[in-house]
Order: sequence, then C-alpha cells, then structure tokens
Amino acid sequence: MPSQEQDMLTRYQARGAMGFRGTDSRVSMLRQQSPIRFLRPVSEIGDPTTAVIVNTAGGVVGGDRLSIDLSAHEGASALVTGQAAEKIYRSDGRDAEITVSVTCHAGSRLEVLPQGTILFDGARMRRSTTLDVDRDSTLLFGEILAFGRAAMGETLLTGHTDDRIDLRQQGRRVWADAFRLDENMMRALAGRSGLNGATASAMVCLVCPRPADILTDVRRLLVCLTGDGYQAAAATFENGPLIVRWLGKDGAALRRSFGGVWMHLRSAVLKRPARMPKIWSI
Repeated sequence: MPSQEQDMLTRYQARGAMGFRGTDSRVSMLRQQSPIRFLRPVSEIGDPTTAVIVNTAGGVVGGDRLSIDLSAHEGASALVTGQAAEKIYRSDGRDAEITVSVTCHAGSRLEVLPQGTILFDGARMRRSTTLDVDRDSTLLFGEILAFGRAAMGETLLTGHTDDRIDLRQQGRRVWADAFRLDENMMRALAGRSGLNGATASAMVCLVCPRPADILTDVRRLLVCLTGDGYQAAAATFENGPLIVRWLGKDGAALRRSFGGVWMHLRSAVLKRPARMPKIWSI
C-alpha cells in the first residue's frame, strides 16, 4: 500500500483528444487536461495540418494515468508528433498507465510520428495502443523505445514494461504486438535469444492500400542505411500492414535510419516532402 506521502505525490489522471475533419483538416475535437497539451504550429510548406503533443509535467511517473485519442475523419489529412521524447521516470512501485487510441476514418490520411520513449532504470510502464483504420485510409505510425538514458550510460536493472499495440482494419484485428520486460529484464536485455544487448528499438507500421507494393523499396533503403550498432528488417502481412523494425546498441544511428525510412514512406505514400519535420530534427 502506498504511504500517505506517496498518495499525495500521485500525479495525474488525464485525457487529451484531438480530431480532424474535412478536406481542410480543421480541428473538429479538442480536449486538453493537464498535463496533456496540443500545440498548433504553422505547418511547414508541403505538410498538412500539424499538431504537437506536449506533456507539461516533463515526464511520466508511477501512478499516472494518461490517455490520448487521435482521430482523422473522412477527407482529413494531418501530422501529429511530440515536442520531445517521453520520459518514464523511476517508480515508487506503482505502474504508469498510458492509453493511446488512433482512429482513421475512410479517406483520411494520418501521420503519427514519435519522438520516442525513454525508460529510466526502475520505471514501471503499462501502455496500450489501439489503431483503428477504415478502408481507403492511410496511417503511418511509429515508436522508438530507449532502454535507459544513453548519455548517462544508464542500463535497466529493475522495473517493468508492458507495451501492446492492436491494429484493426474495418473492425477486424489484423496485427497485434506485445513487448514485455519484467523483473528478469537483465536476462532479456542481455540474452542472445532476447534483445542481445540492445539499448534501443524502433517500429514503423504503415497501413495503406497495397502496402506490399512498397516493400521492396523499403528493404533496399534499409540496406543503403545499414550501419554499425543496429539491425533492421521489413515485412508485410496478407491484406495487412507494412512493418519495419529496428534493434540495436547505437540509439543515434538507429534513429537516423528510422528517419530515412520515414521520409521515404511519407513521400512515396502520403505525397509529403521527403524530410522530417523541424521539431523532430531539433
């Protein structure tokens, strides 16, 4: 049982929601509850309506309950990214729970670009992400996960991570992914049958009509972007998404490769400029 002092330190139970509608991609729904905020910077030339998610608390701690809902209605086109990597701080024993819901209605195009998530030693995170995509819509979604603070030479010794993604197309589940680190995380991080010493991982999920058509180009690009310190692979599922994964010991090199693939996909599929948004590159 948390002590009275710990109860007083319980941070936030908050929900943020943002929706886009129409060919002009106007904001049709906006809910902000501290510490979740949505900023609306002027879109860069060639980019759609842009929103930036901000956690004004600076990070997430045990006991937090945060929920983010993003939706694009028919005809809408939008880019959603973060202000900075989300930090999951060392816990006092309680879990931090994060729920993310992304909905793409028919004919919409949504790009959800991550800044990444940094797990501090002792962090306890449970995150559930649901991606719900209608026919004739396009979703480009990703995540970058850092196992400890690389600049400080931190490694994960204790904590818990349960990170799940569930993708549905036209109401039918087509892909599910679950990543879990428990109290035996040192064995999982170091073991050759586990993460083999990796300090970071990343994933891109592209849902669009005929994703297999772009698979060969992505694999060629991964070969060109190959560097020391990480591995990458891409695959598609029958009538399902294109999935690209990275795993490695050099988080900076992994991030550069992630950015190269993302630029290609946003240009080839979404017809947007082959560059990363400035806020992502800072």
